[in-house]
Amino acid sequence: MNTAPKDKNARPITVIGGYLGSGKTTLINRLLGDPAIPEGTAVLVNDFGDINIDETLIRDQSADDKVIGLSNGCICCSISDDLSKALDTLNKMPIRQVILETSGVAEPSRVLQHCHYPGFRPRAAIVVVDASNFSARSKDKYVGSLVRAQVDQAHLLIVSKTDLNPSFELKRLTPQVDCRDAGLIETVLGWQASAENFSSTKPHSTMPTFSAYTWYQQEPITKEKLSTLLAGLDASVERVKGWVATDEGIYHINRVAAHIELNRIDRNWQPDLLGLVLIHHADMNPSLEEFFATTQYPIAKEPLHS
Repeated sequence: MNTAPKDKNARPITVIGGYLGSGKTTLINRLLGDPAIPEGTAVLVNDFGDINIDETLIRDQSADDKVIGLSNGCICCSISDDLSKALDTLNKMPIRQVILETSGVAEPSRVLQHCHYPGFRPRAAIVVVDASNFSARSKDKYVGSLVRAQVDQAHLLIVSKTDLNPSFELKRLTPQVDCRDAGLIETVLGWQASAENFSSTKPHSTMPTFSAYTWYQQEPITKEKLSTLLAGLDASVERVKGWVATDEGIYHINRVAAHIELNRIDRNWQPDLLGLVLIHHADMNPSLEEFFATTQYPIAKEPLHS
């Protein structure tokens, strides 16, 4: 591994980035569920709703639902768009290292800049690359610059979904590993960028802008109507995720570009809130709002903070 930056006594932060739907959440779940993960590891996530922590890992949860204690000696903490507040919380705990999952529209180098915080230091930027659609996304006129920037700013690349594209080859000099690698956790937690590598990963000045839209479900919808809704979304909708109640049960929705997954969840479990979060890379197409209006469900617009 490379030489560590200064301030060795500070607890290291490993940033895990990657474009929307690349597999960051799957990677985080795998790390948390691995018995080899060291005690005193804190995982900062953007939204607990995206982290399907196995019940056997859960020990307790804070009153404000921001911190979950895990039975394996680790904790999971919600960033809530305020990294400094989350780090202040961790500073009061016996934490040895931090794994920080970024937003799918964030540049890793910008996030690393905020990891120079009292008691902490950046260790490396690890970026997950989706083998199934990286080639198309990296050439997209709207988001291609961001997808390429995320890869360019990585100190280590993890290639996901290679089963969907076995012939995929990422032509980069940056070290790469497959997400199915048996020693993945040791690689992720042990990777250290050199001072030279930190200085060479600068944020780009021009990046696409995104907005997040929340569609709150107020009444059941048929699965057929839901499928039509998802398939009919504007092409500029990059990501859709959430839970929706249908006539056939509650489904977990995961849409990445045009690829749609509807997975029925266990009847014994129900999410706190039903609805969808949509991430859009430009001003919302008026026809899209009109389409949602026909469902008789409201849609609330809010800025996306990366």
